[in-house]
Amino acid sequence: MTTVPDATDASDATGPTVGGADSEPFPEPFPEPSQGGSLRLPLSPTGADRVRPVTIGSVVVAAGGLAVATAGGFWPVLVATLVLCLVLAWSWPVLGGSHTPGTTTVVLLIAAPAIVFTSLSDDLRWTAAAVALGVVLSFMGQLIRKTGRQGLVLTLLASFGGLVPMASATLAVASADVPRGRAHLVLTMSAAAAALVADLLVRKRQLAPFLGLVALVAAIAGALIAGWFFDEIGGWAAVGVAAGAGSLSWSWRRVLALQPAMLGVRGQVAAGVGSVLIVGVVVHIFTVVS
Repeated sequence: MTTVPDATDASDATGPTVGGADSEPFPEPFPEPSQGGSLRLPLSPTGADRVRPVTIGSVVVAAGGLAVATAGGFWPVLVATLVLCLVLAWSWPVLGGSHTPGTTTVVLLIAAPAIVFTSLSDDLRWTAAAVALGVVLSFMGQLIRKTGRQGLVLTLLASFGGLVPMASATLAVASADVPRGRAHLVLTMSAAAAALVADLLVRKRQLAPFLGLVALVAAIAGALIAGWFFDEIGGWAAVGVAAGAGSLSWSWRRVLALQPAMLGVRGQVAAGVGSVLIVGVVVHIFTVVS
């Protein structure tokens, strides 16, 4: 008479059983984000190396708008910057990977005017306080979440990432109160727009290691051409402005190229507008130094 092994012996022979009454389900290695979130696995380098027409158009419109606004003085520059910051507040949460893009958008929409209007003070004494307000609002927005705390850190980082270009752009607005600052702003916007040449050549595999250099050379050329119309800025100063602005603007877009949201319109708008606003610190540095 043959014996039948019991359940314990069977489990020892074949390994632990799955799906039994006492077993626990294995956790998912990559949990899905909450509904409405945009975080997914990054794009492959091949998928990232594409010409993004919406991003290119956003850079041209944003840089051109700020450059034209300098002709009217301080207030047109402030209004143009505020509009761009509000556009960034709408588009950035998707690109930044927020798990609650709606809440992050509200936070950035409130923080944007608070930050930009601190440029009315000559010493920018309230800018840090306005950025701190945005940080506090980012945390408060997470306190009212009804979907748990999934992706909390990434959501907060998405909010903080949107505040950085706004603060940088505010520095440029403050510099637009003087003629030399407005001249630096025009050269910076020219350099940022000229650096798009590297974006247009992104499909050229043989140029991939040299795209940063291409962006730098194109930015310097664009700034030198724009510098012919301004007596306040010398040739070497124009080269310095172009090198800083062109490299920073292109690097911003390049770093974000692997984000899945770059496949959509909002993500491309955020990358383009953000790459223009982020160079405001270059305007302020050269205006103060000169």
